[in-house]
Amino acid sequence: MKKNAGRKFAKVVAAMAASLAILAGCSENGGARVTVKNPPIREETGKIELGLIVRLEDAYGFAWLSDTEIIASQKPKWMEEPLYVHSLVKEKDPDRALGVQDALTVNPSPGGGMLFVSNQMKASFVYADGLKKIPLQALNGNESSLNGNVRGAWLGDRAYLFAEIDGLAVAGLDGHVASVMKLKDGQDVIKVEAVPDPKDPNRFTGYFIDRDNNLYKLRIVIEESRFPKAEGEPELIRTRAADFSVSPDGSRLAVAEETGDQANTLELVGTGATEKPTRLTEGRLIRQIAWSPDGSKLAYSMFNLERGGSGLYVMDAKTGHTTLVSLYPNLQSILIWSPDGDRLMVSQEHPEMNLTTERTKLMTEIYRFK
Repeated sequence: MKKNAGRKFAKVVAAMAASLAILAGCSENGGARVTVKNPPIREETGKIELGLIVRLEDAYGFAWLSDTEIIASQKPKWMEEPLYVHSLVKEKDPDRALGVQDALTVNPSPGGGMLFVSNQMKASFVYADGLKKIPLQALNGNESSLNGNVRGAWLGDRAYLFAEIDGLAVAGLDGHVASVMKLKDGQDVIKVEAVPDPKDPNRFTGYFIDRDNNLYKLRIVIEESRFPKAEGEPELIRTRAADFSVSPDGSRLAVAEETGDQANTLELVGTGATEKPTRLTEGRLIRQIAWSPDGSKLAYSMFNLERGGSGLYVMDAKTGHTTLVSLYPNLQSILIWSPDGDRLMVSQEHPEMNLTTERTKLMTEIYRFK
C-alpha cells in the first residue's frame, strides 16, 4: 500500500475505534477470562449459522494447535512474550507453556506436527511434540533477511514460503533457505499464500501482494534431489488489490480491489480460466480475507461507516449467502480458521489504548458455527 493510502487507512481505523464500542463481560477461567456471548442481533439468512461466541480476555491468539486448542500470549504481540496452549474444551485444565517465545507469527503445518515461528530478526521450525527447534539460516550478510511481520505459507509439510525484506524465500525443514524471487528496490511483500498443484505433489503456486497493491503468482517446484526453486518469473495477475485469499483447492481467488478513494469491492475470480469476476460486496475498507481449510466458507472484515454494514462476515462459498457474525470490523488482525473449519478466531489489542504500552488490553474471540 502506498504511503498516502497508509495514512488514509490509519485515519479510517482511528475513526472506527472512536465510533464503535466493545462490550466486555468476563468470568475467571485459568490464565484467561472467558465470556460466552450471544451472536449479534442482526443476521442474514443463509446456510451458515453461528452457534456460539467465546471471548478470551487478556489473551492474544496466534494460531490453532488443534481443533480445540489455541496458541496464545498474555502480552501484546510486539512484546514477543512466551506462548502457551489453551484448551477450549478442558476449561478447568491449566494453560501449558509451549516453550516458545519471541514470536510475531506462528503457523502450524498442514499435518499439525510442526510450527513455523518468526519475528523481525529470526525464525525457526518447532516440532509440536518434542519442541525440537531448527533455526532458519536467513541472513543477508551479517543482518537478518526476514520480513517478520508477514505470515508465510506452508508448501505441504515439506517446506515453508516466507517474505524477506526484498522478496520471497523458501526454507527447507533442515533450516536452509533459498531465495526464489527478488523485488525491485523499495518494494516488499505484505501478504503471501500458497496452494498445492492438484496434479503434481511436487509443485505449488504462491500468491503475493506488494506494497503497490499488485497481486502476483509464482510457480514453485520441490524436487527430491534439489532445493525448492521458482519456475519462471512472477506473473502479475491483478492491480489495485488491497487484500486477497486463494481457496484451498487453488481454483478461486477472493480479491478486495480498490475501486476509488477509500472504496473497495470484494470479488471472486477463477484462477484457471478467463471467467468474469463475481462481485460479492462493496465497502469503504475490506480486509483480512480468509478461506476456511475445506473451502466451504469465506471470512472477511468490512468497514463501511457511512452506509452501515461494518462488521465481520462469513460467506457460504456454494450459495453465496453471507452471515454477519460480529458488529466489530477488525481490520488489522488476521482471521484464523480452525483445522476443521468449524471455528474462526480473531485477536486484537484494544483500539482505544496505546499499543506501545504493557497495559494494552488484549482480547480474542472465537466464533463457532453449527
